[in-house]
Amino acid sequence: MRSFQRRDFLQASAASLAALTASNASRASAEPRTAPRRTSANDSLNVAVVGVRGRGMDHVRGFLNLKDDGVRVTTVCDVDENVVGNAMKAIETASGSAPSLVKDVREVLDDPAIDIISVATPNHWHSLMGIWACQAGKDAYVEKPVSHNVYEGRKLVEAARKYDRIVQCGTQCRSHKGIQDAMQFLRDGGIGKVYMAKGLCYKPRGSIGHGSLQPVPEGLDYDLWTGPAEFHKPGDPSVYNPNILHYNWHWVWNTGNGDLGNQGIHQMDLARWGIGKNEFPRTVMSAGGRYGYEDDGETANTQTVNFEYDDVLLQFEVRGLPTNDEQGVKVGDIFYGTEGILTLDSYTTWQTFFGHKMEPGPKGTGGGDHYANFIEAVRTRDRSILNAEIEEGHLSSAFCHLGNIALRLGRKLHIDVENEAFLDDPEANAMLTREYRAPYVVPDQV
Repeated sequence: MRSFQRRDFLQASAASLAALTASNASRASAEPRTAPRRTSANDSLNVAVVGVRGRGMDHVRGFLNLKDDGVRVTTVCDVDENVVGNAMKAIETASGSAPSLVKDVREVLDDPAIDIISVATPNHWHSLMGIWACQAGKDAYVEKPVSHNVYEGRKLVEAARKYDRIVQCGTQCRSHKGIQDAMQFLRDGGIGKVYMAKGLCYKPRGSIGHGSLQPVPEGLDYDLWTGPAEFHKPGDPSVYNPNILHYNWHWVWNTGNGDLGNQGIHQMDLARWGIGKNEFPRTVMSAGGRYGYEDDGETANTQTVNFEYDDVLLQFEVRGLPTNDEQGVKVGDIFYGTEGILTLDSYTTWQTFFGHKMEPGPKGTGGGDHYANFIEAVRTRDRSILNAEIEEGHLSSAFCHLGNIALRLGRKLHIDVENEAFLDDPEANAMLTREYRAPYVVPDQV
């Protein structure tokens, strides 16, 4: 969608388009903008972590554990004051002083003392917070997937470029030496010509059961939690479904992207990296569903996705029910070459096998520090050294979204690669974006 505006993808619904236009008009007052704080190699860098109940605690620990003494976690931002205790305690213990506690990310972005925001919220907030950060002159570490839909991911890339900000995607495997070595082995022709890659997300996912609408509890700002999405009871911010907070939001389309866009984004990113593709595929098709139980979830627990290029295939599979592994891999990747295969069975380890008998060959392992890589880029103002620069994050996230769109529509989709859109398919193109709830609107012009 590089040259298209969101309206081009909503032709199927004039009412939706009118609503989005009105939302954009009301958005201006909500855009925080401050002058960027200039940093040098010796400056202190103040970090605000946004969303600290789950993945955000890794962000807190990651920044606290850096060897760079100039990095300080000074602010915790979370819409639910009931879940911030662990983060507050960890920061105070490590630094000797308690961080500031803020509910609304816009207050963080208006604070000129903050240099970096680290976003670990639910998926539906990722792009908008990243865009706002760029507009406010902040650098950003944005958790995977960097978007809830294709349109907003591209807008985040545009914002990073326009405001010249350093934006890292939280696909931390890209900073691990073992994975980097494996990718170099593929590039060097170690298994011959790679003709297919497969990402695997065979991760147990049980039923989440059923919840019911309840009054919003004290301490939770449910309007802010919902942000660009819709309330659990449309139009009513006074009640919510506690079964969807704080993790099960992954399994409903309003806020999440299923396991394809949760755990699977890591393996999708590595599969795309391994086949060396930095553009959309020609086609995508997907099949699957939510099998074995009925609950509040909507996304697939069993799913296959196929992406076609002229010279290589990319496959992905989600299995949340009991299953076998494939060549020792359950959560990882397999690359198929004309001479052998290469497997990634963890975030750090690779192994090769050759010939029809699958004789073991070269292997390796090794970790790394994704946060340190991000801070180095911030200090040098050189986005080229980022291991997971935001455009890489956008592309891999978008592949997950494409797979989910094909699943929901139940047909093979043909892609306009240059414009990151579908060919002659208004119904599919409408699913590249969403109706944003004012004032939390991703604008056409960032």
